[in-house]
Parts: sequence; structure tokens; C-alpha cells
Amino acid sequence: MFGSSTWLTINAIWVELSLYTGRLPEAWSLPSYLAAIIQLACVGPLLYSVLHKCVGLRIEKPPLILVLLAMSTVSMLLLALFWEWTMPIFGSQHSVAILLLTFLMALVAATSNVLFLPFMATFHPNYLTAYFVGMSFSSLVPSVLKLIQGVGNYECHPSTNVTTNTTTHVAVYTEPLFHIRFYNLAMFAWMCAATASFAFLYLNVRGKAKGTTTTAEAKDQQQAEEEENTEEGGADDGTTAGGGTKTVVAQRRTKRNGKTTEVASDNDGEGEEDGEEDEWRREQRPLKVSALKTASSFAGDGTGTTNNSKLRYWTLIACLSLICAEMNTIITSILSYAALAYSLLTYHLALTLSNLSHPLANFLPLWYKPRSLSVVLVLVSICTVGTGLIFMLALQSPEPIFRDSAPAFGSTIAITLSVLTGFLCSYLRTHITGLIRGEHPDSESLLFWCGVFMQVGSFLGACAMFPLVNIFNVFKKREPCT
Repeated sequence: MFGSSTWLTINAIWVELSLYTGRLPEAWSLPSYLAAIIQLACVGPLLYSVLHKCVGLRIEKPPLILVLLAMSTVSMLLLALFWEWTMPIFGSQHSVAILLLTFLMALVAATSNVLFLPFMATFHPNYLTAYFVGMSFSSLVPSVLKLIQGVGNYECHPSTNVTTNTTTHVAVYTEPLFHIRFYNLAMFAWMCAATASFAFLYLNVRGKAKGTTTTAEAKDQQQAEEEENTEEGGADDGTTAGGGTKTVVAQRRTKRNGKTTEVASDNDGEGEEDGEEDEWRREQRPLKVSALKTASSFAGDGTGTTNNSKLRYWTLIACLSLICAEMNTIITSILSYAALAYSLLTYHLALTLSNLSHPLANFLPLWYKPRSLSVVLVLVSICTVGTGLIFMLALQSPEPIFRDSAPAFGSTIAITLSVLTGFLCSYLRTHITGLIRGEHPDSESLLFWCGVFMQVGSFLGACAMFPLVNIFNVFKKREPCT
């Protein structure tokens, strides 16, 4: 439940766009506004990273996580109540409520990447696995509920202008299976459960861990006292069989990495020191060799192998940036133009099924994980071609291909392109990140830059798409009932 709280609110807004676009003043351009706002919200993790890493400010994670979850939960409730609220800005009406609340929820979602995961790393690995499973529910739950809700439709009603004595048709939207407010309240209830799950996780599990630690410390102290008494008794009674000279034989225990070793020593303790030193060397040798191999493979001595490793790394980084730009900002900004021109149902299915495919794509690297750079580049190229085809459909709006001659076939093309491209982009993002982590496991800085360039790609995509959609009006919407 706690893991599902990461991006659940943003995904809940995203899959409802098929309803929002017909009821809010931004209409088909609303997705581009939301994509830009979500990228602006990345100031949250940036600020946290600066305070935590650069300034060295000590921030307690659990209270901060609780505050962020509460903010996201309250924002979801406010969205359910005031999603229709608009006000004039620069001479035109804008959906202030949904834009502002999206920023607050995106702030929490983006910060979860740098805050929630390190917190879960303090628990048993089984909890971390459960957290990742929960993260997939942040996309799965809103999508399944949206499929149940449906999208409704619109009816064209005649409207007569008395002044000009002309009659036009106006679209009147019918409600889906249940209202937008009920959908958002359901997401609010889920967020309440997720917040309660976090509180239970922290208070209950931490309390048990503290009790276990106290009990273990008491046992260790009791064992140490018994050993000390044994040593004192041995010092008084111990003699050698041959000459009757006393020899102190102390059984000392040392603990490293959960292992207990007993070392026998005489009065000067040399045996104990030698035993501990040998054990320390055995434990450290593989770590040193691994670190040296990693360092020499990437940062090494200027050989051709090092250059190839650097080229491979930066090629993967460039691919990752491109993929994040495509899936996080380019496709999301123009999918309304590519699909809504066919029908509301087309956009509804393209959004929901694409979002539903993301958690499935994240599991695919467990079975199919090609290491060849050529294969990765081919897959990235296919993903880019799919994005280009969606872009072409959006450019053709309001009369995309097969819109009049074979609308069902055109809708199928739009839905298939959206789902397959989204699936492939999500798979490549997970797979390329796994490749970088697997090839450079000891280099935290390389993984840090991996995350930075993922965000840079998304930000550049938003910077490119927002003016195309909202300033230059490259994409045209199709008016209903025309």
C-alpha cells in the first residue's frame, strides 16, 4: 500500500484526461499544461538533494514522508471537490484548481524517488520487494478503476442564435458509469489507506526492531559477563601438565558482519591479533578486488577498453534521456490530438491501456535483458519511430488518416501505437537503468547522473512541446458536432 502512494495521484489525473478535456477550458491542450507542471515539480527532489547532500542538513525521513503523504492525500480530496473551479488568467479561463493541485501532487511524486526508496532500504529486503510491487499498483489501480468507469459520450443538441437567426449544434456530454468526483474520492480513500500503511510500517516494525535490539543487547551483555567469569576462573586454576607453570588460555569472541569467531591466545594476546587480522584480510580481499576491477574498467588508464566503456555509458545515457522525453512529455502532450480526433472512446482506451501496460513492461527485463548495445539502439529506434507516428497523427488533426473512410481502423491504429510505444519506452527505461547499474555497481556517481539525465530529457521534451501546443498552435482540435 505504501509503495502505491508514489505516483498514484498523478496517474489518477492522467487517465481521467479523456473526461477533463471535454469539460475544462484548456480542452485538448490540457495534457501539455499538466506535462509542463509535472516537470516544474521536480524542484522538490532537487531542493531535497541540495539540502541533504550539499549543505549536509540532517533531515529525518519518516516525519517528512508523513507530511508529503498527507499533502498528497488532502490535494486528492480538494481535487474531488473543486476540479471544475476556473478563473480568468491573462484574458482567458484556466483550470486553476486542477493545475495547482497537480503541481502539489507531482511535488510529492517526484520527491518520492529520492526519499521513499532510501527509507525502505533501512528495512529487510523483503519489505523493499513489497515496495516495488506496490509501486506498480500506483499505475494499475487508477487504470483498472478508469476502465470500469468508462468515458461516456456526447450528444449534439441544436442551439439557435436569435440575433443572427442561425442554428448550430452544441455538444452535451453524458456522464460515465460514475462521476469524476466519485472517482477522485475513491483515489482519496486509497491514499488514506496508503498513508495509514506507512504509519503502521514505521511505528509497528520499528517498535519490534527496537525491542529485538534491546533483547539482543541484554543477551550479549549476559554472555559477556559469563565469559569474563569463565576467564577469571581459568586464570586461577589453569596449569600445564609438564612443568606446573600457569598458562592463561582465554577464549575471546569477535564479531564481524554477523560472524562469531573464537580465538585462543596466550598471555601476550598475539594469537588473537593474528587470527583477527587474517579474518579481516580474507573478508576485505574480494571487496578490494571488485572495487579495483570496477575502477579500472571505467575510470582507468586511457586504454581502448576504457574509452569503449565510456562511450557505451554515455550512449546509454543519451538513449535514456530520449526515451524519457518521448514517454513523459512528447507523447503525453499530443496524444489527445492523435486520438480524440477519432472519438472519446479512442482517447480513453489509448490513455488507460497505455498506462496499464507500464507495470507489465517493468517486469519484462526479468526475462529479456539484451546486453548488446546494437540491440538496445534498435529498440530505441523502434520506440522513436512509434513516437514519430503518433506525432504525425497529431499533426493531421482534426482530420487524421482513416477518420472518415474507416474510423474503426483509424482508432485501432491510434490505440495500438499508443500502447505499444508506451510499453516499449517503459521497458527500455527499466532495462537501460538496470544495465548501467549492473555494469557499474560500485559507482554511485554514475547512477546519480543516470537519474539526472532522465529528468533532463523529460524537461527538454516539455520545453519543446509546450510552445508547439499552446503558443504556436501547431496542433488543431476537432470541434464536436461539426
